[in-house]
Amino acid sequence: MGLLCIVNLALIAAFFRDRTRVRNNSVKRKSKKQQSIDDFAMRTTAIGITVYDACILGCLLLNVSTKGSIASFETLGIAFAGSHFGMESSVAGSIVGICGTIGVVALLSMGGLAKIMTDIQMIVGGMIVMFISVACLLGLEEGGDNPTWRYWLAMILMYSIGYPIGHTAVIGLFSKIVGRRPQGTLLGWFASAGSAARIIFPLMAGYVTQLASIHLVFIILCVVLCLSILFTMLARETLGNLIR
Repeated sequence: MGLLCIVNLALIAAFFRDRTRVRNNSVKRKSKKQQSIDDFAMRTTAIGITVYDACILGCLLLNVSTKGSIASFETLGIAFAGSHFGMESSVAGSIVGICGTIGVVALLSMGGLAKIMTDIQMIVGGMIVMFISVACLLGLEEGGDNPTWRYWLAMILMYSIGYPIGHTAVIGLFSKIVGRRPQGTLLGWFASAGSAARIIFPLMAGYVTQLASIHLVFIILCVVLCLSILFTMLARETLGNLIR
């Protein structure tokens, strides 16, 4: 699996360059606003790729961060409920199912949220909620008398609020940055990045839990989410300039 991910990254490095935001043979006359956005998108960054490519790669990494975090929860959540809260698997599964149902409601409310928040604000807010969810499970003793409300809170924040809103906003931002051009190939890269995250993160979670402790997994997820939030905040103006 690790070799597959390395090959995927090598393919991105080899072929994911010099993309344009719009077709060069477009016959429609651009507005001044659209022309300024396209000119900004084609500027070269300090790392040698265009602003457009850098933002797309950033969205791919945000996809990896959110997908990887939820994948780790799916891998360890039920077992953690039994070892740290003494819950039956059926009870823990019911909690996850209830929270997932609430998450569907959150998805249906995305249209209303989009009227009062930007995609970037929803991404940052969603990842902050995901970070709080992971942090709720830190410091618990295995087999101890841990309060079950912490498990409930972690699942609600992750499955009902953080992931549905944050990840959906990442998809929306990615689509807007790609612009009015065929999106099939780029959506394929986006899906592949998410699939790679669902391979890497559960493997990481399993090995780290076996060799160290489950708490180290949560610390790693907290670090990943913190870095993702920091990246999004630092790049918010650049990302915003491509979708105005």
